[in-house]
Amino acid sequence: MTFPTPVGGTPLPVDFAPSVLFAVLYGILAPFAIFRFWQRRTRTTLLISTLAFAIERIVVFSLRAVAARNETRRMSKGLATYLQISFGMGFVGIANDLVKLLRCLLVNSTFGSDTYDQSPAAATKECYIPKPPEGTPDNPRQRFLARRFADFSNLAFLSATVPGIVANINYGNLIHNDHQSDANRTFKLRYASCGVAFFLLIVLACAATWSRLKQPRTSKRACWTIALMTSLTGTIAIYRLSVMYHTTTSWTSTGPGTLNSSGAKAAFYIFHVLPEWLASVALFSTSVRKAFGTGLVGDWRFRDETPAERQTRMEKQAKKAEKKKEKLGSYEMTIEPKV
Repeated sequence: MTFPTPVGGTPLPVDFAPSVLFAVLYGILAPFAIFRFWQRRTRTTLLISTLAFAIERIVVFSLRAVAARNETRRMSKGLATYLQISFGMGFVGIANDLVKLLRCLLVNSTFGSDTYDQSPAAATKECYIPKPPEGTPDNPRQRFLARRFADFSNLAFLSATVPGIVANINYGNLIHNDHQSDANRTFKLRYASCGVAFFLLIVLACAATWSRLKQPRTSKRACWTIALMTSLTGTIAIYRLSVMYHTTTSWTSTGPGTLNSSGAKAAFYIFHVLPEWLASVALFSTSVRKAFGTGLVGDWRFRDETPAERQTRMEKQAKKAEKKKEKLGSYEMTIEPKV
């Protein structure tokens, strides 16, 4: 029986050095990523899953390095399953985070001068999306469509995530499975997952381009970030679509189509692993809170505020500002003047 070749091949001795290298690179990246969450002005919850991805990659490449030197670990069905799920879903998770960022980019530019205080950009100090000049009209219809587009995109990414997990969840058992139908199902679902993700990446790139051309107050830096991120994750998708048609009868074979040759290994690290790391670097080296105007939690509203809700919010903000002022005043009074 033949089964789909594992993307990246089986961890062999030749994988030890690059696995250690990328484990170290992600280890170096992790403190910078954590710093983004530690620093108040750049902190945003929209990158939590990407932070988890970066930390998880340290584990992935550490395990891959161990398997490269240990034949028993190399033949572990559980490890094979874990690696295929991780490599298949990693870039999809990053792309899904782009939807949240793109939502902020599209929505922030629709607020007028009278409604700007409802936007996540208003909660972002030194935001790259400027406050609209006095008298700028509101565009609630465009904002509604932008939010529904983001909601649809989030749901659409489930159609990439679910098949990808289902395809690989029993991957380690395929080598001992006599049912060719199970292998064929894995083959089809892997292509379906990657194909849908690639299509959605194109849609996100087109949406960012539309914002750059049609929304005067949009952030140029944010648009370029989306373009870079979709290019990097799109490279991963194209690579996977180009190699997943291979099948094999053995994990350790180095014959044609096994993705275990030196050339196939080099292509995996260059076109799959490296773009993932570069995408993580791009996100954590940029203050996405300022570039996209995310505030702390992004655009969490399903709809605009009603007049009553806005009045309630304004009253709470006024009370909070008053308490802060009183606290500051009492603190100043406790400081004795210097003689």
